[in-house]
Amino acid sequence: MNKKLLYISIVLLSLINSPSFLCQKKSVLLKRQEKILLEKIEHTKILINQTRATKRLTLSEINIVNRQIRYRQKLIDNYNFQLRKLDEKIQEINRQVNSLVNTNKILKEEYKKMLLYAFKNRDPNYKFLYIVSASTFSEAFHRMKYIQHYKDYRLKQIDRIRTTQDNLVIKKEELNIEIENKKELLAVKEEEKLNYLNDKNSQIISLNKIKTNEDKLAAELQRNNNKRKEIAAAVKKAIKDEIRALEKLKKSKFALTPEGLAMSKSFNKNKGKLIWPVERGEITSKYGRHQHHIVSTAFVDNNGIDITTTKNAEVRSVFEGKVTSVLIIPGAGRVVMVSHGEYRTVYANLQEVYVKKGDFVKPKEKIGKLLAKSSGISESHFEIWRILSSGMNTVNPSFWLSK
Repeated sequence: MNKKLLYISIVLLSLINSPSFLCQKKSVLLKRQEKILLEKIEHTKILINQTRATKRLTLSEINIVNRQIRYRQKLIDNYNFQLRKLDEKIQEINRQVNSLVNTNKILKEEYKKMLLYAFKNRDPNYKFLYIVSASTFSEAFHRMKYIQHYKDYRLKQIDRIRTTQDNLVIKKEELNIEIENKKELLAVKEEEKLNYLNDKNSQIISLNKIKTNEDKLAAELQRNNNKRKEIAAAVKKAIKDEIRALEKLKKSKFALTPEGLAMSKSFNKNKGKLIWPVERGEITSKYGRHQHHIVSTAFVDNNGIDITTTKNAEVRSVFEGKVTSVLIIPGAGRVVMVSHGEYRTVYANLQEVYVKKGDFVKPKEKIGKLLAKSSGISESHFEIWRILSSGMNTVNPSFWLSK
């Protein structure tokens, strides 16, 4: 039994590691990546159309166009990989076709020799004389068997020729299909290259416009920085108030309960796996202090990340937890803070809130609706805070969200 299982395992491993299987697996992965990129491009197109509907140049539009260009480049690279795989497949099928052609030729030559031999020995008396001329009964029996086997072999040879020809037809059809697939993919790739060039031209025009409005955009960035500072100050105050209330209730220094410790551990285990606070979106402002990638004179201070999404999109909880604060901040709308043990997730820029303080929320549970920006889209501001005995600080949400 063990030997049988070992044999099956060896056969399966050989199949899994075979070039054809690995090639097929790679092709499936490339198709999956293509689908994801096409969905992302479709979403960025929607966002660009929404920002352009306002007929005014915004940083949001340029950020989204930049993301779209990046996705288009990745898609073109994907098509190049797919074309390479198709070329490899076409070469392999061609090799198989040539092999079948040669096999068919050899089988026909052999069958031709058989027919020629049968024709030369077509006299019915020949078989009889061949058998009876044997010196022993055993030899006569084997001669009779030889004649029978030769006849059977000739019939099998016909079957082999037919099977080879059928396989040849199938492989030629497969080859034609793959050649057509390659033609179609080349056409799609060329179309995508044109889209890429159009986006690059649009980017150049927008960047030229920015040069004449750099001061105005720098002022907008500074306003955004001030708004984030207000959110940070409000969050810090809310966390301190929460800690003071707990210490007053327990008459002891703030410490996590066993339930809180378990929640912290569970949250920490999901680093890099958390769902996004919006169903679809693009990160258009990254975490930390950094020079703005377009307005060179401005710096961005961000305690979290900004995710551009469709107008009035709904925000959802990234993990299970308890709502500890619902705040109102001028310019940042409503802010919801959810506790996950020693961690807090913060959701800002909400115009409407669906939860209240004390509510328990599950992953993907909708907690509010985003404000609409003057640029025609919405922007989710998302932060993650960690509270330790030494103090509190933010962490980079990009490392925590699912890739």
